[in-house]
Amino acid sequence: MTQPRFGQPPAIRTQLSHWNDLIDSRLAASRAEEALPLIRIVLKCLPRHLPSYFRLLQAIWLLRRWHEGRDWALRLLHADPGSELAWAVLARCSESDGELARAQRYWTLALENAPYNRPIRQGLSRTLLRQKRPLMLTRPALATLYRMGGRWERAIRIYAELTEEEPGRLDFQSNLLEATWHCGHEEEALHLARYLVSLNPDLLLGWVVSARIGDEDDVALAKAPLVALDPDGEYAITRFADKNTFAVPTDISVSPEDAALLSAVRKSP
Repeated sequence: MTQPRFGQPPAIRTQLSHWNDLIDSRLAASRAEEALPLIRIVLKCLPRHLPSYFRLLQAIWLLRRWHEGRDWALRLLHADPGSELAWAVLARCSESDGELARAQRYWTLALENAPYNRPIRQGLSRTLLRQKRPLMLTRPALATLYRMGGRWERAIRIYAELTEEEPGRLDFQSNLLEATWHCGHEEEALHLARYLVSLNPDLLLGWVVSARIGDEDDVALAKAPLVALDPDGEYAITRFADKNTFAVPTDISVSPEDAALLSAVRKSP
């Protein structure tokens, strides 16, 4: 236990994995209302924790409370611009507001990063049908298919073209970085990683790559953002098949009341 502040009960140290496992079990059982308060407790302790952003968006998706997810989706996209869940939440939020053109744009971005995702395909088809337009395989979606299949060189060629055409698309640049890195082009990957984190200090993949293949200065610079964004490496291993360099089992300090809530939810049938 940590030392209590004057007039306050001592905080209780608990393993982050215990919270995540229980949250995941509730989400898997479609019991998002029980998962939400647990997620918020973790975020109170780790306000930049990307896996909790993702779990919060999962809960919001299950509850169909789209507007609650807008800010969280934007936060996640700042760190992982290819998150299809975040784009899909923004799309549903825009649909609920009657902003169909914006919804179509978000669904398109989601599908470009997850061409096989059925709810995303259904969402885009729904908005396209109102304009009598067919669902088509785009170059960004094709590049994603190559990237998902480990066909790195083909993915690199398309993403390189796309970044030249739309240099403001951080998802294209991040996907290009992933393909370049996994293809073994370390010099190009490190140069791109350094450039991208200079533009966006919250870009997780940029720091992962910098810490993996960079020099001592790169590793030192990457430590603080990686520890803040993904302390136990869960997000990096899930999204990029590689743990961040500083990933370690992580504890969080919670109030006795919050610890009691964890126990109560764990005991619930």
